[in-house]
Amino acid sequence: MIQTMTMDGTLKILYSSNAPWASSGYGVQGKSLLPRLADLDVVGGRSNIGVFAWYGLQGGIHDVDGFRVYPSGNDPYGMDVIKGHTHHFGANVVISLVDVWVMKDAAEKVAPALWCPWCPIDHDPVPPKVLECLKGAHLPLTYSKWGRDLLNKAGVENLYIPHGIETEVYRVNESEAAIQTFKRERFGDGCDHLTVMVGANKGYPDRKAFQVQLRAWAAFAEDLPGARLYVHTEPSMVYGGIDLRGLCKALGIQEKVAFPNGYSNFLGLHEQDMARVYNAADVYLGASMAEGFGIPLIEAQGCGTPVVTTGFSAMPELVRSGYVVPPLDKVWTQQGSWCAWPDCVGITQALEELYSEWHDNGKRWPRTQRIRTQNAIHEEYSWDTIVREQWKPLLARLAGELPPKENSGVVDGAKVKRTGPLPKSLEKLPEVRQPRLQVSDNSRNEIVKVVA
Repeated sequence: MIQTMTMDGTLKILYSSNAPWASSGYGVQGKSLLPRLADLDVVGGRSNIGVFAWYGLQGGIHDVDGFRVYPSGNDPYGMDVIKGHTHHFGANVVISLVDVWVMKDAAEKVAPALWCPWCPIDHDPVPPKVLECLKGAHLPLTYSKWGRDLLNKAGVENLYIPHGIETEVYRVNESEAAIQTFKRERFGDGCDHLTVMVGANKGYPDRKAFQVQLRAWAAFAEDLPGARLYVHTEPSMVYGGIDLRGLCKALGIQEKVAFPNGYSNFLGLHEQDMARVYNAADVYLGASMAEGFGIPLIEAQGCGTPVVTTGFSAMPELVRSGYVVPPLDKVWTQQGSWCAWPDCVGITQALEELYSEWHDNGKRWPRTQRIRTQNAIHEEYSWDTIVREQWKPLLARLAGELPPKENSGVVDGAKVKRTGPLPKSLEKLPEVRQPRLQVSDNSRNEIVKVVA
């Protein structure tokens, strides 16, 4: 049954992304965000939020925990059915969480509903295809300050709303003994110092820069027999990534590196288990080529663990404890723009600096330091704070910007006809000269230490 689209200030939201039960980064965000949005007075309950799970559901509509969930189509990102789902649900606002360059003509497809793409910006300058696909968006939402600023420079009005974490999960474990026991049981008695990495091993060149980071870690661990590395990813080439086991063997570190059980990784590690891994880590290594955000960086620091990351895109703004390493160079990608090439030697130096501090503190991080790091992350990236201070005002704004009924046309599964003029947001975006690549916000191009 096709539902009626309302344009009287009552929000009817279609959220297009991974299913909220998926273990992907997008899925985890939806799982935390959607129930909180439903509880807002301006939304009025779960029946007013539909979920388009173009990853995670096939074959038919399901009602899950009070949400109407729509299935994928033939297009990997649902662009062949997003129009039908929008009209069927009667949505007047569509919020998508995915790379916007896969959503060509999305604004036209979902009209007269307002399209707000919540999207990553991870290249400098903003790629032409991203700007092209943003045409017609009512209000793009960016989840990094870096991305917000680049879109502003490109002449695209947007709003910054970051990703978040569950602060009751990603926090410092109360028992130091429990952390050490977990480390021994999971990584063996020979594990003296543990580095953790989390990231999808897909595509080439690998955006997570596994080849650079593993080389850097191999140099760091060369004279440290008790050093261990846990890489939470699929190590094979099944998703188009690189052969990480083969790379570890070539680097001579295969006996020091652990990967998750293949089937367990396929099912997804429970968030409480991931929090234990972060608590057990002595350092989190996340020096990617680029990140639209970098959720593991705040998850690890939420558990009090310092990080090493790259001085490019969203990564530096997330660091409250650890080192930001300027890129060595830049890389031109298929998106027609630049990503960073991480500095292998700089990463090794940052790992060595953190190891020295950790060793001098009795081979542990002071609990007071870990709590400060935890609190700094919780203060800015708590889901409750983000929804209260950023999503709630946005949705109230959108409720006041819905097209009037006389301009909304009739939605009955047929083509939508708009009787009034196009809104300003559907006009052609201005051609603006793009900014130059900024590899670091520190002009001397030095490794930057950050302390909460």
